Amino acid sequence: MKLGVLVTSIGNFGNKGFYNSQEIGLAKELDKLFEAVIVYKLIPETEPASLEKIEGCEHTQINFVPSKNYGINGLIDLKQLDTSIDTLVYFSDTQLAVPKVYKWCKTHGIKMIPYIGVLESHSENVIKKVIINTLFKRNIAVYKNCECLVKNPQVEKVLKTYGIKRCIVSPVGLDLSILNTGYKTVDSNVLKEKWGFSSDDKVLLFIGRLVPEKQPLMLIEIFKRIQKVRSDYKLLIIGQGELYPEVNRLIKDNNLESSVKLIDKVPNTTIWELYRLSEAFINLNQHEIFGMAILEAMYYGCKVVAWEAPGPSYIIEDNVSGYLVSNEKEIIDAIYKPNNMIESVSHERVIECFTWKNTAEKIYLLAKK
Repeated sequence: MKLGVLVTSIGNFGNKGFYNSQEIGLAKELDKLFEAVIVYKLIPETEPASLEKIEGCEHTQINFVPSKNYGINGLIDLKQLDTSIDTLVYFSDTQLAVPKVYKWCKTHGIKMIPYIGVLESHSENVIKKVIINTLFKRNIAVYKNCECLVKNPQVEKVLKTYGIKRCIVSPVGLDLSILNTGYKTVDSNVLKEKWGFSSDDKVLLFIGRLVPEKQPLMLIEIFKRIQKVRSDYKLLIIGQGELYPEVNRLIKDNNLESSVKLIDKVPNTTIWELYRLSEAFINLNQHEIFGMAILEAMYYGCKVVAWEAPGPSYIIEDNVSGYLVSNEKEIIDAIYKPNNMIESVSHERVIECFTWKNTAEKIYLLAKK
C-alpha cells in the first residue's frame, strides 16, 4: 500500500531543528507499515520547493510544497499530489482546502482519513474567526463521509453533536527516535550552570509562541507574585511571536531582568536540557488541543502545571502525572508542590500512551479496509 500524509496548515511550527514535527514523527512509524509514504508539507510560496528523505526511514520522503495561503490555511495546488497513493491522511482541522481535497480523493479513488484536532478558529481577528468558523461547516459535510481520527475525546464529543459517528480517538505522540534516552545520567546542576542558573535556583519553564492564546503576559504576572515570596525561583521563556516586545517590556517594568531569561528559540538537540534542569513546565493555554511540549516535559520527568483544557486534561492524570489548574492560585500552589513520584509516573504514561506507534497502527487498519 502507498500512503500520503498531507499538511496544508502554513505557520512557523515546522522550523527545521526547532520543533518536533507531528507529520514527521508519524511518518517514521508509518514507514514500518507501508510500502511507500509521501508527506506533503505546505510552506510559504516565497520558500523553495524541496523533496527530502526522512532520516531513519527506508521508503518515506517529505515533499515541501510552496503555496499561497490565507492566514494559516494553505491553498494547495492538487496537481502536486500523487494520484497513485491508496490512502491520504489529512491533518485537516478547520483548513479551507478540506472539501477540495476530498473531491480530489473521490475522483482518483483514494481513501481520505481526516486527522482532526481543532474545530474552531482561535484567531484574535474577529472577522477572520467568523469566516473560518462559517466555512468549517463545509468540512463537517466531508467528515460525515469519512472515518476520522481525532486527537482527544473532546473533539470526538463535539463531532458527534454534528452527527459524525465514525471517530477514533488517536492522540498525538512523541517521536522517540529524537529524544535523549540518557537524560537521567546528566546532573541537573551541571545543566543549570550551563544555562546561567545557580544550583539553588528553581527554574520554571515556558516553551511556546508568544501569542495571546498562550498567555505569556499572565505568566509574567504570576511569576511576579512568586518572586515576592520566593526569590530562588527563576523563569525561563523560550519563544517568539507578536507579544515578544510586550513580554520584554513587562519584564523590565517589574524589574525582573535578573530573574527572567527570555530566549527566541532552542534547537531540538538541546531542548531536553531545559526540561531536565527545570522545577516545572508551565502551560497556560486555555484552549490547548494537545500539547507536544507537555509530552516532552513529562517524558523528561519535568513536573507539568497546565491550564485545564481538552489536551492537558486527556494527557495528564491530575495530581498523579502532573497538575491541572483553572486559576492563578491553583497555578502557584501546584508550582510549590514537591515532585514526589511524578517524575517516573509521567515518563511511563508517555511511553505507554503517547507515542506515534499507536496512531500509525490505527491508520494501517483503516487503510486496509
